[in-house]
This record gives sequence, structure tokens and C-alpha cells, in this order.
Amino acid sequence: MSVPSNPPFTPGPDVKFGLWAAPESPLTLEYSLVVIEEIRHEVAEGYQRLSRGGIEVGGVLYGTHEGNTVRILAMRPIACEHARGPGFLFSDKDRMNLHEQLLRDKDDPYLVGMESVGWFLSHTRSEILLNESDQEIFSIFFPSPWQVALVVHPGRNGAMRAGFFVRDSEGAVKSEQSLLEFNFPDRLQAFLERGADRRERSERRPPARRVEGEPLARERFERLDMPVQEVVPQPAADESVPVLPSFARPQLLEARPARRGWLWLAGWALVLAVGALLGLRWWMATSTPEPISLSVLEHDGQLMVSWNPAARPVVDAVSGTLQIIDGADTQQVPLSHAQLAGGKFTYLRKSGDIEVRMTVENASGAKTEEASRYLGRPPEAPQSSQELADLQQRRVQLEAEVQRLRQENNAQAARIQQLERLLRVLQSRLGIDTGKQ
Repeated sequence: MSVPSNPPFTPGPDVKFGLWAAPESPLTLEYSLVVIEEIRHEVAEGYQRLSRGGIEVGGVLYGTHEGNTVRILAMRPIACEHARGPGFLFSDKDRMNLHEQLLRDKDDPYLVGMESVGWFLSHTRSEILLNESDQEIFSIFFPSPWQVALVVHPGRNGAMRAGFFVRDSEGAVKSEQSLLEFNFPDRLQAFLERGADRRERSERRPPARRVEGEPLARERFERLDMPVQEVVPQPAADESVPVLPSFARPQLLEARPARRGWLWLAGWALVLAVGALLGLRWWMATSTPEPISLSVLEHDGQLMVSWNPAARPVVDAVSGTLQIIDGADTQQVPLSHAQLAGGKFTYLRKSGDIEVRMTVENASGAKTEEASRYLGRPPEAPQSSQELADLQQRRVQLEAEVQRLRQENNAQAARIQQLERLLRVLQSRLGIDTGKQ
């Protein structure tokens, strides 16, 4: 019997797990608290990078699945260049990088026995849901029925609310709301659970001596059920108790008489201000132009091409062109100024691989170009010409039948009118009073 090259990963007994089990969910999720802390760190770093809302981040979740149970044991961040703003929106380069990352992580020695069980992302400006871009990434890169998505909404002081999204038996996802939202466990509680073995070692030590002047600190730690370490001299080999270094008392320098060098300082300040102004003008002249934010989304076989009509290259443009490469077919679509201001274009796709390139040109002849790509399933094939001919023939037959029935109906109505006139003639000749009958 051969031994598999990648045996299933088995976590150690010291790994603590949280449980997510929604009544309507076909899956039961077990997530490592260590992974939750790593996700909290990634989301918090992104949240603090901008003053308002931060930037959104994401990563791949790794673990195991057996039946309807999925275990999350590790995560790897996903690189995003944020070319379309602070949201976690993928460019073509980001898609290629994620594809390469999923292939590269298979050779990671720390992920042996694991597989991709889904992904996580943060929403800093919206609630816990999956928007159209999230659903597209979820369906392309994590299409298996047991792969999940975790949306994290950060709050103040490291508090975070989250929710998992799973597929039902038919493969559909309830994207507008998670089946069950939950709060990330408190950081202190996670630390206590992960440090259980260190508490056991501390309890086996002799009782620490009471240090004068620290009763409040001891009472606080005892209420939290944490071992108290006294600041007492210990042997150098015992690294578990830190030794506080001693610092010499600072010595104050004698005040020196002020020198009359303010004129030199003012001259240097003027030189620096002029240099900063020249550098700012050079940077503004050579800075990267504002992106068009070109994106493509598919809906019922139609490709929705959109861009930012308020972007400076679009506002200043006098003309534009959309180049659509749909499989082996290439089309050039000219865009007027009014169409550019609309910000949308609809295209009926023919294949599952479409590349869209948008070029705008201003009055001075400067051009700005962006590209986006759609990868998905090919559209359903249209009906054959024979089927259309049969439907057309059936339609003609039904119309002829309707015309025949109408003619028969008109003939019956004329016959009834003729009989009624004959009846009135007979009644008048026989002298029958129809009113008395």
C-alpha cells in the first residue's frame, strides 16, 4: 500500500478552536484562535493606514475538511496594489498574483497536509456582506462547495465583528448577510488559553514573596487568573522572570549662553522652503495620472463595462475608444463625450475570456489607457438555425389556424343573422304578435 505524499495535517493538543455552526448552514467551521489573532493583526494594520476607514485587506485560509466539517488552521495574506482605491478590489495584476500564490503555497513546508478552504477580507466602509466584486473572486478562485468566505468588520480598540459565507446545496450564496455573525474573541482571553502550559509551570514554582508597594497589581492579576511574577533577583539561567535593568540618575547640563545665530537659521529655513516648493512643483508635474478605474462585471450573459466618469482623464477627454477582445473576435467601439460622461457600456459576450481596453484622449493629444479582463464560463450556445426554422413554421401554422377559426366564426354569425331575418318575415306573414308570445 502506497503512502500519500501529503498526509492530512493533524493539529497539536495545545491548539484552541472556536466553533461556527449556523442552523441553515450545511457546513460546520472550526477556526484556530491563533489564526483569528493573525487575521486581527492584518485587518488592524490596514485599518490604521488611512485616517478614514483605512484600507481593506484579505488573505487565503488554509486547513482541512472532512465531510461537512471544515477546520481553519493557517492563513496567508493576499497582496493587493489597491489600484482602484482603498477597497479590496482586484486589478488584473492582483488576479495573476493570487493565481500564482495559490500554486506557490502548495510547496510551502508549513502548509503540508493542508489545502485552501476559502479566504477572508475586511470591509471597513460597509457591513458584513459580499458585494459583486467579492462574489466574482469567490466564484473564480474558491469555487468548491466546501470553501468559505470570512468578512471582517473592524471597530475601535481592536474589537472586530465577522461572519462566514457558505454555499448551500445548490451552490448559491446568501451574499447580503451572513447566516451567523460573531465577535472575535478578546485578545486577553486568547492569550490566557494559549498560555495554559505556562500557567501550569508557574503554579509548580514556590509561592512568590509579597513585594511591598504592589498589592493593587497583585489583586488585579489574581482576578484575571494569571500568575504573578515578582520583581526579585533571579539566577541568570532562569529566563522566565525578566530582570529589570537599573538606570543611573540623569545629569543636567549647564545652560550655555544663547548665540546670535538666528540670521543663519533664517537663511537656511528660506533655502529649505524654496527647495520644498520646487520639489512639490516637480512632483506635481511628474506624478502618476489619476486612474480611470476601468472594471468589468458579468450579469445574465451581458458584460457591464464601467469606469469613473469623474476621473480627470475622462473629464478632460474629447474622445475615447473601447477595444473589446472576445476570444478570437476584436471590436473597436468609439465613445463620444456624452458616452464617456455616462460611465457605462453594455456588451453581449460570446466567450468566457474577454479583455477590455479603454483609451481616452484630451485636446492636447495626450492619451490615457487602462485594461481589464473577465474570466468566466462561456455563455450558453444559441439555438440552431433548424430549431429556429421549425419554430417559425409552427408559428405560421398556428396563425393560419387562428385565421380559419375566425372565418368560421364570421360565417356562423352571418348564418344566425339570416335565420333571424327569415323568422321575422314568417312571423309578419302569419300575423303572429311577437310581443304577446
